Amino acid sequence: MYDNDNDEPFGWWGWHWDPPVPLSILQIIRAGSTDTSLMALLWAMLSRHASVIVASEPPIAGKTTTLTSLIDLMPATSKKVYLHGHYETFDFASAPDADPANTVILANEMSDHLAVYLWGSRIYKTFELVSKGYALGSTMHAETVDDVICILNSDPLFVPPEWIANLTLVINLYVNNTRGPSIRRFNTVNMLLPGTGDATDGVLPGVRPLLLSRWDKPTDTFDHRFTNPDVLSQLAAWANLSPADWSADVQKRKAYLDNLHEQAIVGVTSTRAALQIYRD
Repeated sequence: MYDNDNDEPFGWWGWHWDPPVPLSILQIIRAGSTDTSLMALLWAMLSRHASVIVASEPPIAGKTTTLTSLIDLMPATSKKVYLHGHYETFDFASAPDADPANTVILANEMSDHLAVYLWGSRIYKTFELVSKGYALGSTMHAETVDDVICILNSDPLFVPPEWIANLTLVINLYVNNTRGPSIRRFNTVNMLLPGTGDATDGVLPGVRPLLLSRWDKPTDTFDHRFTNPDVLSQLAAWANLSPADWSADVQKRKAYLDNLHEQAIVGVTSTRAALQIYRD
């Protein structure tokens, strides 16, 4: 019988002897990793039960730190289920009160590096649950969105393309140095959509990445594509809103984040309190 063991993080920071200090979304913005425009978009999507994978090739790139901060943008009323890596039984999915539409599955990392990480058939099972309405938050070692898609679809995972297309968001991080002072940026942010099943989809027929934002290294600025009319209309359709209503919602969240940023509200506790005020 399900005993709620998944309600608390399990080996969340992996192999670190001294867990990193969690950061808020406002601290990540203040560090220049992203800006309020992109964070407002992520907030609008994650508040609507979007799934997200934060990926970067090198270790200690800030994947888990970023994911942890993004959890605060998910609905406060959603049930958070923390997976137990190689020990996961998925009993929570068969509990009488299981509610996929209001549950977020959280896996600290999808790799075979540690037993507390998710790998093999358990990743396949996780994506099966996503196809049934659960949201997912996790991290991966992958440099690009195409790498994420290929890893998930390859041996030994073999996640079907139609399940991968349910992923919603893939954030690929850039880091110039994982030891000492470093620059971290949201290098690309893509939305995954069902493809047409042919070569026009990209690296895997059946999955179509839609670029939402790209970091420009020479200028250290973000090229946001999510305001382009075609991309905007696809985001609005995903949210079941008109383009005007979707744009207004994102802009309202951005204005709120701008205000918090100007007030120098940065800490995890104060940021969570401010986000709850917005929800209320």
